[in-house]
Formats: sequence, C-alpha cells, structure tokens
Amino acid sequence: MSQLPGKELSGTTAGSQDLVPCEICGRHFARDVLLRHGPICKKVFNKKRKPFSSLKQRLQGTEIATVKKQPPRKVYLCLHLFPLQNQLERKSNWRQHHEDFINAIQSAKQVTKAMKEGHPLPPPPPPSVNPDYIQCPYCLRRFNEAAAQRHMKFCEEQAARRAFAAGPKTTRQ
Repeated sequence: MSQLPGKELSGTTAGSQDLVPCEICGRHFARDVLLRHGPICKKVFNKKRKPFSSLKQRLQGTEIATVKKQPPRKVYLCLHLFPLQNQLERKSNWRQHHEDFINAIQSAKQVTKAMKEGHPLPPPPPPSVNPDYIQCPYCLRRFNEAAAQRHMKFCEEQAARRAFAAGPKTTRQ
C-alpha cells in the first residue's frame, strides 16, 4: 500500500491500520489517536450552546446595550383598595359595556322621537360607573388608577386650602 507523506503512525502506514469508531461522534480513528480524541470529543459534545441572539450582537457597543427592557406591568388594581382580588386578573366587563351601549341607543331614539313630535326632551340617562375607576374621596369624581393617585394628592391639597380659606371668613361674620 502507498504511504501518505508525513502520516506514518507508530511505525506503520495509515492504510494498514484498523480504524476504530469514536463512541461519541462516530468518526473513525486509529487506536492511539482515539485515545487523544476521546476527551476532546466529550468536551465538545457535552457543551450546550447558547442560542444566538442577533439583537444582542447588533446592540453591542452602543448605548442601547446597557438599557434593559423591563417586562410590561400587568397590575390593574390597587392592593390597598381591593386586597382580596388578584392583581393580575382583570375581569371582563363587556356585558356592562353592552348594556350601556343599548341604553344610549334607546335614549337617543327617545330624544329623536320627542324632537319630531314636539314634546319636551326626556332626561338624559344616568352615567354608567366604570368598575375599574377609583373614586376620589374629596370630590367624588372617578379616575383610572394612575390618574387617581395624582388627582387625590392634588384634590387633598385643594380641599385643605378651601377649608383654611373658608375658616376665617365664617368666624369674622
């Protein structure tokens, strides 16, 4: 058999050796080479590769790379206002919206009918109360959670000013 130049292994030619398959990768090697290959192959195949993120690579070296995205907030209710209700669970109030819509249409029909016949207009329907809104204890208006927190601070200060301003006037009279 012909010899490959520079490929003589332990005094024998490469063609006359019996090759043994690697148990890990299945490739065939001479026995003495397999002894060196085995630990390397185990190390390579046992490593779990991290999934490649092209976003991280694109942002690397920019100012954006330092900013971490925060997960979106799913808090809809105040715990101090509704301690027993789960924060992450928001009840669907489609039925209430549907009934409000039907009432608005009926009242609009009554107004149109009264205008055609020349009768006095019926009173407007009472405003519906949104269950997600929080009522201000000072002015009794309703706001969503974020606006309610801002408004209640402001309204408390205004109520204190009104009470202070009204106090001396009543004592003078």
